[in-house]
Amino acid sequence: MTDREPADAAAEPGPTDAARGAGRAGEEPGVAPDRADGAEPRRRSKKRGKRRDAEAASPPPEGVPARPRDPALERVQQAFERGDYALVRAEAGRLAREAERADVRRAARELLRRIDPDPLAVILLLAAVALLAFLSLWYWSHAHAAP
Repeated sequence: MTDREPADAAAEPGPTDAARGAGRAGEEPGVAPDRADGAEPRRRSKKRGKRRDAEAASPPPEGVPARPRDPALERVQQAFERGDYALVRAEAGRLAREAERADVRRAARELLRRIDPDPLAVILLLAAVALLAFLSLWYWSHAHAAP
Protein backbone atom coordinates (compact mmCIF):
# COMPACT_ATOMS: atom_id res chain seq x y z
CA MET A 1 0.00 0.00 0.00
CA THR A 2 1.00 3.62 -0.31
CA ASP A 3 0.86 6.58 2.03
CA ARG A 4 -1.88 8.16 0.01
CA GLU A 5 -5.47 7.62 0.63
CA PRO A 6 -7.63 6.79 -2.40
CA ALA A 7 -9.51 10.07 -2.02
CA ASP A 8 -6.29 12.09 -2.45
CA ALA A 9 -5.24 10.09 -5.52
CA ALA A 10 -8.64 10.61 -7.15
CA ALA A 11 -8.60 14.36 -6.47
CA GLU A 12 -5.27 14.93 -8.26
CA PRO A 13 -5.55 15.27 -11.99
CA GLY A 14 -3.53 13.02 -14.25
CA PRO A 15 -1.48 14.19 -17.22
CA THR A 16 -4.49 13.92 -19.54
CA ASP A 17 -6.59 16.06 -17.17
CA ALA A 18 -3.93 18.78 -17.18
CA ALA A 19 -3.82 18.71 -20.96
CA ARG A 20 -7.60 19.16 -21.11
CA GLY A 21 -7.47 22.01 -18.62
CA ALA A 22 -9.11 20.23 -15.71
CA GLY A 23 -7.41 20.72 -12.38
CA ARG A 24 -8.03 21.11 -8.69
CA ALA A 25 -10.27 23.86 -7.42
CA GLY A 26 -8.67 27.31 -7.53
CA GLU A 27 -6.17 26.47 -10.29
CA GLU A 28 -6.14 27.99 -13.71
CA PRO A 29 -7.44 25.70 -16.42
CA GLY A 30 -4.78 24.50 -18.81
CA VAL A 31 -1.94 24.86 -16.26
CA ALA A 32 -0.39 21.67 -15.04
CA PRO A 33 -0.50 21.23 -11.25
CA ASP A 34 3.29 21.19 -10.90
CA ARG A 35 3.57 24.51 -12.71
CA ALA A 36 0.79 26.18 -10.73
CA ASP A 37 2.92 26.04 -7.58
CA GLY A 38 5.89 27.60 -9.39
CA ALA A 39 7.83 24.33 -9.33
CA GLU A 40 9.90 23.27 -12.29
CA PRO A 41 8.13 21.01 -14.80
CA ARG A 42 8.89 17.33 -14.73
CA ARG A 43 11.66 16.22 -16.98
CA ARG A 44 11.07 13.55 -19.53
CA SER A 45 12.97 10.34 -19.22
CA LYS A 46 16.04 9.86 -21.35
CA LYS A 47 14.91 6.50 -22.64
CA ARG A 48 13.94 7.87 -26.05
CA GLY A 49 17.33 9.50 -26.54
CA LYS A 50 19.12 6.35 -25.49
CA ARG A 51 16.93 4.29 -27.81
CA ARG A 52 17.71 6.60 -30.77
CA ASP A 53 21.44 6.41 -30.02
CA ALA A 54 21.27 2.63 -29.84
CA GLU A 55 19.42 2.45 -33.17
CA ALA A 56 21.95 4.78 -34.80
CA ALA A 57 24.85 2.70 -33.54
CA SER A 58 23.28 -0.66 -34.40
CA PRO A 59 24.58 -2.53 -37.43
CA PRO A 60 22.51 -2.42 -40.61
CA PRO A 61 19.74 -5.04 -40.90
CA GLU A 62 20.13 -8.26 -42.86
CA GLY A 63 20.56 -7.78 -46.60
CA VAL A 64 21.79 -4.18 -46.31
CA PRO A 65 25.51 -3.97 -46.94
CA ALA A 66 27.61 -1.92 -44.52
CA ARG A 67 29.00 1.30 -45.95
CA PRO A 68 32.73 0.89 -46.66
CA ARG A 69 35.31 2.97 -44.78
CA ASP A 70 36.83 5.45 -47.22
CA PRO A 71 37.71 9.10 -46.48
CA ALA A 72 36.40 10.39 -49.83
CA LEU A 73 33.16 8.43 -49.47
CA GLU A 74 32.67 9.66 -45.92
CA ARG A 75 33.10 13.26 -47.11
CA VAL A 76 30.45 12.67 -49.79
CA GLN A 77 28.17 11.03 -47.20
CA GLN A 78 28.51 14.07 -44.90
CA ALA A 79 27.71 16.39 -47.83
CA PHE A 80 24.62 14.27 -48.55
CA GLU A 81 23.47 14.57 -44.94
CA ARG A 82 24.03 18.36 -45.03
CA GLY A 83 22.01 18.63 -48.24
CA ASP A 84 24.89 19.76 -50.49
CA TYR A 85 23.68 17.73 -53.46
CA ALA A 86 25.86 19.55 -56.01
CA LEU A 87 28.98 18.32 -54.22
CA VAL A 88 27.45 14.85 -53.88
CA ARG A 89 26.64 14.71 -57.60
CA ALA A 90 30.16 15.78 -58.60
CA GLU A 91 32.20 13.77 -56.08
CA ALA A 92 30.04 10.62 -56.06
CA GLY A 93 30.11 10.56 -59.86
CA ARG A 94 33.90 10.79 -59.77
CA LEU A 95 34.09 8.08 -57.11
CA ALA A 96 31.73 5.81 -59.04
CA ARG A 97 34.03 6.02 -62.08
CA GLU A 98 37.50 6.16 -60.53
CA ALA A 99 37.44 4.37 -57.16
CA GLU A 100 39.75 1.40 -56.83
CA ARG A 101 37.47 -0.71 -54.62
CA ALA A 102 34.19 -2.11 -55.95
CA ASP A 103 32.32 -1.55 -52.67
CA VAL A 104 33.23 2.18 -52.72
CA ARG A 105 32.01 2.44 -56.33
CA ARG A 106 28.78 0.67 -55.36
CA ALA A 107 28.22 3.01 -52.38
CA ALA A 108 28.89 6.08 -54.55
CA ARG A 109 26.36 4.86 -57.14
CA GLU A 110 23.84 4.34 -54.32
CA LEU A 111 24.29 7.95 -53.18
CA LEU A 112 23.81 9.12 -56.77
CA ARG A 113 20.65 7.03 -57.06
CA ARG A 114 19.29 8.61 -53.88
CA ILE A 115 19.52 12.15 -55.27
CA ASP A 116 18.04 11.31 -58.66
CA PRO A 117 14.43 12.40 -59.12
CA ASP A 118 11.67 9.82 -58.87
CA PRO A 119 10.89 8.50 -62.39
CA LEU A 120 7.13 8.68 -61.78
CA ALA A 121 7.43 12.33 -60.70
CA VAL A 122 9.35 13.13 -63.89
CA ILE A 123 6.72 11.42 -66.04
CA LEU A 124 3.86 13.24 -64.29
CA LEU A 125 5.65 16.59 -64.62
CA LEU A 126 6.21 16.04 -68.35
CA ALA A 127 2.56 15.02 -68.77
CA ALA A 128 1.43 18.21 -66.99
CA VAL A 129 3.66 20.38 -69.21
CA ALA A 130 2.38 18.61 -72.34
CA LEU A 131 -1.25 19.11 -71.23
CA LEU A 132 -0.63 22.79 -70.53
CA ALA A 133 1.00 23.25 -73.96
CA PHE A 134 -1.89 21.44 -75.70
CA LEU A 135 -4.58 23.47 -73.94
CA SER A 136 -2.72 26.74 -74.62
CA LEU A 137 -2.36 25.94 -78.32
CA TRP A 138 -6.02 24.88 -78.48
CA TYR A 139 -7.13 28.14 -76.90
CA TRP A 140 -4.99 30.32 -79.20
CA SER A 141 -5.82 28.39 -82.38
CA HIS A 142 -9.60 28.66 -82.09
CA ALA A 143 -11.50 31.84 -82.77
CA HIS A 144 -13.33 33.56 -79.91
CA ALA A 145 -16.59 35.41 -80.37
CA ALA A 146 -16.66 39.03 -79.25
CA PRO A 147 -19.04 39.68 -76.33
